[in-house]
Amino acid sequence: MAMEEKIQDTIEESQPTATAAEQPAERKRTNWLSRILGGEVLQSRAVLRQVPLVVMLCFYAILLVYNRYRVEDLTKERTATQDRITYLREARIELQKRYQETIKISQIAEMLEGTGIGITAGPPYELDAKGMDKYLD
Repeated sequence: MAMEEKIQDTIEESQPTATAAEQPAERKRTNWLSRILGGEVLQSRAVLRQVPLVVMLCFYAILLVYNRYRVEDLTKERTATQDRITYLREARIELQKRYQETIKISQIAEMLEGTGIGITAGPPYELDAKGMDKYLD
């Protein structure tokens, strides 16, 4: 038995023992990790005091994302409106050109020539009713 005790003492001496400083550090790491995984950290007063701040930051983040999408929509709408305005301006200019061409005296004279009415060279005059009877019937 004495021999067994000597062997046991030798084995214990050969095994490294943790110093007192190493044991608490290891316990702290394990304790900290278990507190995080267990959810105890979320129940501490320091974290609970920050909940309103976290809620406010989340609200502002959602507001920021909403505003970003809203600005994109408004930008697309503005671009479409500007394109439409450009198209309408071009159409107006084209219509004005056509109108200017149709109101030229030579164009009007050509259109009236086929009807038998000509452009008068003198000032306008009043028609008397005697000659108008044939047109009224």
